[in-house]
Amino acid sequence: MNSPSNPARDGEGTEPSRGSGAGAHTRKPGRLDEERFAHDLSLMMRSGLGLLESLRTLSDRSSVRGQTQVAELVSALQRGESLAAAMQDSGHFGAALLACVRASELTGDLADSLQRFAANAARLRILRARLISACVYPALLVSVAALVVLFLLIYVVPRFALVLESATQELPLMSRGLIALGLAMHSIQGPLLAALLGVLVLVGWQLLVRVRSGELERVVIDLAVRLPWLQAYARSFGLAQLARSAAMLMRSGVPALKALRMCAGLLAGPDQSRLSMALAAASAGAPLGESLRDAKVIDTLDQRILRVAEQTGQLDSALDRLADLHDATLEQALERVGRVIEPLLMLVIGTIVGGIVVLMYLPIFQLAASIR
Repeated sequence: MNSPSNPARDGEGTEPSRGSGAGAHTRKPGRLDEERFAHDLSLMMRSGLGLLESLRTLSDRSSVRGQTQVAELVSALQRGESLAAAMQDSGHFGAALLACVRASELTGDLADSLQRFAANAARLRILRARLISACVYPALLVSVAALVVLFLLIYVVPRFALVLESATQELPLMSRGLIALGLAMHSIQGPLLAALLGVLVLVGWQLLVRVRSGELERVVIDLAVRLPWLQAYARSFGLAQLARSAAMLMRSGVPALKALRMCAGLLAGPDQSRLSMALAAASAGAPLGESLRDAKVIDTLDQRILRVAEQTGQLDSALDRLADLHDATLEQALERVGRVIEPLLMLVIGTIVGGIVVLMYLPIFQLAASIR
Protein backbone atom coordinates (compact mmCIF):
# COMPACT_ATOMS: atom_id res chain seq x y z
CA MET A 1 0.00 0.00 0.00
CA ASN A 2 1.56 3.28 -1.04
CA SER A 3 -0.69 5.80 0.61
CA PRO A 4 -1.84 6.39 4.17
CA SER A 5 -5.37 5.24 3.46
CA ASN A 6 -5.92 3.18 6.57
CA PRO A 7 -4.97 5.22 9.62
CA ALA A 8 -6.36 2.73 12.07
CA ARG A 9 -4.25 -0.06 10.74
CA ASP A 10 -1.22 2.21 10.31
CA GLY A 11 -1.13 2.97 13.99
CA GLU A 12 -1.25 -0.58 15.27
CA GLY A 13 1.60 -2.00 17.23
CA THR A 14 4.23 0.47 16.20
CA GLU A 15 6.63 2.43 18.27
CA PRO A 16 9.75 4.25 17.28
CA SER A 17 13.02 2.73 18.23
CA ARG A 18 16.69 3.01 17.52
CA GLY A 19 17.77 -0.23 15.99
CA SER A 20 20.06 -0.82 13.09
CA GLY A 21 17.43 -0.95 10.41
CA ALA A 22 14.35 1.13 10.44
CA GLY A 23 13.74 0.52 14.09
CA ALA A 24 14.13 -2.40 16.48
CA HIS A 25 12.38 -4.43 19.10
CA THR A 26 14.29 -5.05 22.32
CA ARG A 27 16.88 -7.51 21.20
CA LYS A 28 19.06 -10.00 22.97
CA PRO A 29 22.80 -9.38 23.11
CA GLY A 30 24.72 -10.92 20.23
CA ARG A 31 22.17 -10.12 17.54
CA LEU A 32 22.63 -11.36 14.01
CA ASP A 33 24.03 -9.26 11.19
CA GLU A 34 20.64 -8.52 9.63
CA GLU A 35 22.05 -7.32 6.32
CA ARG A 36 24.05 -10.52 5.77
CA PHE A 37 21.24 -12.73 7.07
CA ALA A 38 18.69 -11.18 4.70
CA HIS A 39 21.06 -11.19 1.72
CA ASP A 40 22.18 -14.80 2.17
CA LEU A 41 18.69 -16.14 2.89
CA SER A 42 17.27 -14.29 -0.11
CA LEU A 43 20.07 -15.54 -2.37
CA MET A 44 19.50 -19.18 -1.39
CA MET A 45 15.72 -18.93 -1.77
CA ARG A 46 16.05 -17.24 -5.17
CA SER A 47 18.35 -20.12 -6.15
CA GLY A 48 15.48 -22.55 -5.63
CA LEU A 49 16.03 -23.79 -2.07
CA GLY A 50 13.09 -24.03 0.31
CA LEU A 51 12.91 -21.91 3.45
CA LEU A 52 13.92 -24.67 5.89
CA GLU A 53 16.71 -25.90 3.65
CA SER A 54 17.95 -22.32 3.18
CA LEU A 55 18.01 -21.74 6.93
CA ARG A 56 19.90 -25.00 7.53
CA THR A 57 22.45 -24.01 4.87
CA LEU A 58 22.74 -20.58 6.45
CA SER A 59 23.34 -22.19 9.83
CA ASP A 60 26.18 -24.30 8.41
CA ARG A 61 27.87 -21.15 7.05
CA SER A 62 27.44 -19.11 10.24
CA SER A 63 29.64 -18.74 13.30
CA VAL A 64 28.95 -20.80 16.41
CA ARG A 65 26.74 -18.07 17.83
CA GLY A 66 24.96 -17.63 14.50
CA GLN A 67 24.36 -21.37 14.24
CA THR A 68 22.54 -21.33 17.58
CA GLN A 69 20.41 -18.36 16.58
CA VAL A 70 19.45 -19.79 13.19
CA ALA A 71 18.81 -23.20 14.77
CA GLU A 72 16.19 -21.52 16.97
CA LEU A 73 14.37 -20.38 13.84
CA VAL A 74 14.55 -23.85 12.27
CA SER A 75 13.12 -25.45 15.45
CA ALA A 76 10.28 -22.90 15.58
CA LEU A 77 9.41 -23.49 11.91
CA GLN A 78 9.37 -27.24 12.48
CA ARG A 79 6.87 -26.65 15.31
CA GLY A 80 4.58 -24.94 12.82
CA GLU A 81 5.32 -21.28 13.60
CA SER A 82 5.63 -18.70 10.85
CA LEU A 83 9.05 -17.23 10.09
CA ALA A 84 8.01 -13.78 11.33
CA ALA A 85 6.75 -15.20 14.64
CA ALA A 86 9.91 -17.27 15.08
CA MET A 87 12.14 -14.27 14.37
CA GLN A 88 10.19 -12.07 16.79
CA ASP A 89 10.32 -14.68 19.56
CA SER A 90 14.08 -15.10 19.11
CA GLY A 91 14.68 -11.43 19.95
CA HIS A 92 17.62 -11.15 17.53
CA PHE A 93 15.92 -9.12 14.78
CA GLY A 94 14.81 -5.52 14.40
CA ALA A 95 11.34 -4.21 13.63
CA ALA A 96 12.15 -3.35 10.00
CA LEU A 97 13.20 -6.87 9.07
CA LEU A 98 10.29 -8.35 11.02
CA ALA A 99 7.86 -6.07 9.16
CA CYS A 100 9.34 -7.09 5.80
CA VAL A 101 9.03 -10.77 6.61
CA ARG A 102 5.53 -10.46 8.07
CA ALA A 103 4.25 -8.51 5.06
CA SER A 104 5.95 -10.83 2.56
CA GLU A 105 4.33 -13.87 4.17
CA LEU A 106 1.01 -12.37 3.09
CA THR A 107 2.15 -11.50 -0.43
CA GLY A 108 4.37 -14.55 -1.04
CA ASP A 109 7.51 -12.63 -2.09
CA LEU A 110 9.77 -13.39 0.88
CA ALA A 111 12.96 -13.67 -1.20
CA ASP A 112 12.35 -10.34 -2.97
CA SER A 113 11.44 -8.63 0.29
CA LEU A 114 14.62 -9.88 1.97
CA GLN A 115 16.67 -8.69 -1.00
CA ARG A 116 15.12 -5.23 -0.74
CA PHE A 117 15.91 -5.14 2.96
CA ALA A 118 19.53 -6.21 2.37
CA ALA A 119 20.02 -3.59 -0.36
CA ASN A 120 18.56 -0.88 1.86
CA ALA A 121 20.71 -1.96 4.81
CA ALA A 122 23.81 -1.82 2.62
CA ARG A 123 23.02 1.72 1.47
CA LEU A 124 22.42 2.85 5.04
CA ARG A 125 25.65 1.19 6.20
CA ILE A 126 27.66 3.05 3.54
CA LEU A 127 26.03 6.36 4.46
CA ARG A 128 26.70 5.81 8.16
CA ALA A 129 30.30 4.83 7.47
CA ARG A 130 30.87 8.07 5.55
CA LEU A 131 29.45 10.14 8.38
CA ILE A 132 31.44 8.37 11.08
CA SER A 133 34.68 8.43 9.09
CA ALA A 134 34.21 12.17 8.56
CA CYS A 135 34.13 12.56 12.35
CA VAL A 136 36.86 10.07 13.25
CA TYR A 137 39.81 11.70 11.46
CA PRO A 138 39.38 15.16 13.05
CA ALA A 139 38.88 13.51 16.45
CA LEU A 140 42.11 11.52 16.07
CA LEU A 141 43.96 14.62 14.89
CA VAL A 142 42.79 16.64 17.88
CA SER A 143 43.62 13.79 20.29
CA VAL A 144 47.18 13.41 18.98
CA ALA A 145 47.68 17.18 19.11
CA ALA A 146 46.47 17.27 22.72
CA LEU A 147 48.95 14.53 23.66
CA VAL A 148 51.79 16.44 21.97
CA VAL A 149 50.88 19.64 23.83
CA LEU A 150 50.73 17.76 27.15
CA PHE A 151 54.14 16.23 26.48
CA LEU A 152 55.62 19.65 25.75
CA LEU A 153 54.09 21.21 28.86
CA ILE A 154 54.87 18.38 31.30
CA TYR A 155 58.35 17.32 30.18
CA VAL A 156 59.94 19.79 27.76
CA VAL A 157 58.99 23.16 29.26
CA PRO A 158 60.23 22.31 32.82
CA ARG A 159 63.63 21.31 31.40
CA PHE A 160 63.88 24.59 29.57
CA ALA A 161 63.00 26.31 32.84
CA LEU A 162 66.08 24.70 34.46
CA VAL A 163 68.25 26.08 31.69
CA LEU A 164 66.84 29.58 32.14
CA GLU A 165 67.01 29.64 35.96
CA SER A 166 70.34 31.42 36.00
CA ALA A 167 69.35 33.98 33.40
CA THR A 168 69.71 37.53 34.76
CA GLN A 169 67.61 39.04 32.00
CA GLU A 170 63.89 39.24 32.64
CA LEU A 171 61.92 36.75 30.57
CA PRO A 172 59.02 37.79 28.34
CA LEU A 173 55.65 37.75 30.06
CA MET A 174 54.15 35.00 27.90
CA SER A 175 57.25 32.83 28.30
CA ARG A 176 57.03 33.24 32.09
CA GLY A 177 53.38 32.23 31.98
CA LEU A 178 54.18 29.18 29.84
CA ILE A 179 57.01 28.13 32.19
CA ALA A 180 54.76 28.58 35.25
CA LEU A 181 52.07 26.43 33.63
CA GLY A 182 54.62 23.77 32.66
CA LEU A 183 56.13 23.66 36.18
CA ALA A 184 52.66 23.42 37.75
CA MET A 185 51.66 20.54 35.48
CA HIS A 186 55.03 18.84 36.04
CA SER A 187 54.51 18.97 39.82
CA ILE A 188 51.23 17.07 39.54
CA GLN A 189 52.15 14.88 36.59
CA GLY A 190 51.34 11.66 38.46
CA PRO A 191 47.70 12.48 39.29
CA LEU A 192 47.36 14.29 35.94
CA LEU A 193 48.51 11.29 33.92
CA ALA A 194 46.38 8.94 36.04
CA ALA A 195 43.32 11.11 35.43
CA LEU A 196 44.10 11.27 31.70
CA LEU A 197 44.51 7.51 31.54
CA GLY A 198 41.23 7.06 33.39
CA VAL A 199 39.44 9.35 30.94
CA LEU A 200 40.93 7.50 27.96
CA VAL A 201 39.92 4.12 29.40
CA LEU A 202 36.40 5.37 30.13
CA VAL A 203 36.00 6.87 26.65
CA GLY A 204 37.41 3.73 25.02
CA TRP A 205 35.08 1.52 27.03
CA GLN A 206 32.06 3.65 26.18
CA LEU A 207 32.98 3.57 22.48
CA LEU A 208 33.34 -0.21 22.62
CA VAL A 209 29.96 -0.57 24.33
CA ARG A 210 28.32 1.75 21.80
CA VAL A 211 29.84 -0.09 18.86
CA ARG A 212 28.72 -3.49 20.17
CA SER A 213 25.20 -2.24 20.87
CA GLY A 214 24.99 -0.42 17.52
CA GLU A 215 24.45 2.95 19.25
CA LEU A 216 27.62 4.72 18.08
CA GLU A 217 25.79 6.30 15.18
CA ARG A 218 23.06 7.57 17.51
CA VAL A 219 25.66 9.15 19.82
CA VAL A 220 27.34 10.89 16.87
CA ILE A 221 24.01 12.17 15.55
CA ASP A 222 22.85 13.41 18.98
CA LEU A 223 26.15 15.28 19.33
CA ALA A 224 26.02 16.71 15.81
CA VAL A 225 22.44 17.95 16.18
CA ARG A 226 23.52 20.08 19.16
CA LEU A 227 26.10 21.94 17.08
CA PRO A 228 24.53 24.74 15.00
CA TRP A 229 26.88 24.27 12.00
CA LEU A 230 26.24 20.51 11.87
CA GLN A 231 22.54 20.47 12.73
CA ALA A 232 21.30 20.70 9.13
CA TYR A 233 23.59 17.85 8.03
CA ALA A 234 22.52 15.63 10.93
CA ARG A 235 18.89 16.22 9.98
CA SER A 236 19.60 15.40 6.32
CA PHE A 237 21.28 12.18 7.41
CA GLY A 238 18.25 11.18 9.48
CA LEU A 239 15.77 12.10 6.76
CA ALA A 240 17.70 10.11 4.16
CA GLN A 241 17.57 7.02 6.38
CA LEU A 242 13.89 7.58 7.21
CA ALA A 243 12.82 8.00 3.58
CA ARG A 244 14.79 5.06 2.20
CA SER A 245 13.81 2.66 4.98
CA ALA A 246 10.14 3.65 4.83
CA ALA A 247 10.13 3.17 1.04
CA MET A 248 11.62 -0.28 1.45
CA LEU A 249 8.97 -1.24 4.02
CA MET A 250 6.16 0.08 1.84
CA ARG A 251 7.34 -2.01 -1.11
CA SER A 252 7.17 -5.01 1.18
CA GLY A 253 3.51 -4.27 1.92
CA VAL A 254 3.71 -2.18 5.10
CA PRO A 255 1.23 0.74 5.17
CA ALA A 256 2.77 4.19 4.74
CA LEU A 257 2.07 5.67 8.17
CA LYS A 258 3.09 2.49 9.94
CA ALA A 259 6.34 2.36 7.95
CA LEU A 260 7.15 5.96 8.85
CA ARG A 261 6.40 5.33 12.54
CA MET A 262 8.68 2.31 12.54
CA CYS A 263 11.48 4.45 11.08
CA ALA A 264 11.08 7.34 13.54
CA GLY A 265 14.13 6.26 15.55
CA LEU A 266 16.37 6.99 12.57
CA LEU A 267 15.70 10.72 12.79
CA ALA A 268 17.63 13.20 14.90
CA GLY A 269 16.10 13.64 18.36
CA PRO A 270 14.02 16.83 17.81
CA ASP A 271 12.65 15.52 14.52
CA GLN A 272 11.20 12.40 16.15
CA SER A 273 8.59 14.38 18.08
CA ARG A 274 7.85 16.46 14.99
CA LEU A 275 7.30 13.29 12.97
CA SER A 276 4.84 12.01 15.59
CA MET A 277 2.85 15.24 15.30
CA ALA A 278 2.87 15.03 11.50
CA LEU A 279 1.72 11.41 11.45
CA ALA A 280 -1.06 12.21 13.93
CA ALA A 281 -2.28 14.94 11.55
CA ALA A 282 -2.02 12.58 8.56
CA SER A 283 -3.99 9.92 10.44
CA ALA A 284 -6.72 12.51 10.95
CA GLY A 285 -6.97 13.00 7.19
CA ALA A 286 -4.46 15.74 6.37
CA PRO A 287 -2.16 15.23 3.35
CA LEU A 288 1.05 13.51 4.45
CA GLY A 289 3.47 15.88 2.71
CA GLU A 290 1.69 18.96 4.05
CA SER A 291 1.65 17.49 7.57
CA LEU A 292 5.37 16.76 7.46
CA ARG A 293 6.12 20.26 6.17
CA ASP A 294 3.93 21.96 8.78
CA ALA A 295 5.69 19.98 11.50
CA LYS A 296 9.04 21.15 10.04
CA VAL A 297 10.22 17.61 9.36
CA ILE A 298 10.74 18.41 5.66
CA ASP A 299 11.05 21.60 3.64
CA THR A 300 8.88 22.93 0.79
CA LEU A 301 10.82 21.11 -1.95
CA ASP A 302 10.39 17.77 -0.16
CA GLN A 303 6.71 18.52 0.37
CA ARG A 304 6.16 19.15 -3.34
CA ILE A 305 7.78 15.83 -4.20
CA LEU A 306 5.49 14.01 -1.77
CA ARG A 307 2.39 15.93 -2.89
CA VAL A 308 2.79 14.74 -6.47
CA ALA A 309 3.45 11.20 -5.24
CA GLU A 310 0.30 11.17 -3.13
CA GLN A 311 -1.70 12.10 -6.21
CA THR A 312 -0.13 9.38 -8.35
CA GLY A 313 0.02 6.69 -5.65
CA GLN A 314 3.82 6.32 -5.94
CA LEU A 315 4.77 7.38 -2.43
CA ASP A 316 7.51 4.75 -2.12
CA SER A 317 9.27 6.02 -5.25
CA ALA A 318 8.95 9.59 -4.01
CA LEU A 319 10.55 8.64 -0.70
CA ASP A 320 13.44 7.09 -2.60
CA ARG A 321 13.90 10.32 -4.55
CA LEU A 322 13.75 12.22 -1.27
CA ALA A 323 16.46 9.97 0.16
CA ASP A 324 18.62 10.47 -2.96
CA LEU A 325 18.24 14.24 -2.58
CA HIS A 326 19.36 14.22 1.05
CA ASP A 327 22.12 11.71 0.30
CA ALA A 328 23.52 14.07 -2.33
CA THR A 329 23.25 17.03 0.06
CA LEU A 330 25.08 15.14 2.78
CA GLU A 331 27.83 13.88 0.47
CA GLN A 332 28.47 17.39 -0.83
CA ALA A 333 28.53 18.71 2.73
CA LEU A 334 30.94 16.04 3.93
CA GLU A 335 33.24 16.70 1.00
CA ARG A 336 33.11 20.44 1.62
CA VAL A 337 33.64 20.11 5.36
CA GLY A 338 36.50 17.65 4.77
CA ARG A 339 38.26 20.14 2.50
CA VAL A 340 37.88 22.93 5.05
CA ILE A 341 38.21 21.33 8.45
CA GLU A 342 41.40 19.34 7.88
CA PRO A 343 43.54 22.35 6.84
CA LEU A 344 41.85 24.42 9.54
CA LEU A 345 42.68 21.86 12.24
CA MET A 346 46.25 21.58 10.98
CA LEU A 347 46.56 25.37 11.10
CA VAL A 348 45.20 25.58 14.66
CA ILE A 349 47.32 22.67 15.90
CA GLY A 350 50.43 24.04 14.18
CA THR A 351 49.81 27.46 15.72
CA ILE A 352 49.47 26.02 19.23
CA VAL A 353 52.48 23.70 19.04
CA GLY A 354 54.56 26.27 17.18
CA GLY A 355 53.57 28.95 19.70
CA ILE A 356 54.78 26.79 22.60
CA VAL A 357 58.10 26.14 20.86
CA VAL A 358 58.59 29.83 20.03
CA LEU A 359 57.80 30.90 23.61
CA MET A 360 60.34 28.37 24.90
CA TYR A 361 63.11 29.53 22.58
CA LEU A 362 62.37 33.26 22.80
CA PRO A 363 64.31 33.71 26.08
CA ILE A 364 67.28 31.88 24.53
CA PHE A 365 67.19 34.21 21.55
CA GLN A 366 67.19 37.17 23.94
CA LEU A 367 70.14 35.75 25.86
CA ALA A 368 72.06 35.23 22.63
CA ALA A 369 71.32 38.80 21.56
CA SER A 370 72.50 40.20 24.92
CA ILE A 371 75.85 38.34 24.64
CA ARG A 372 76.66 40.25 21.48
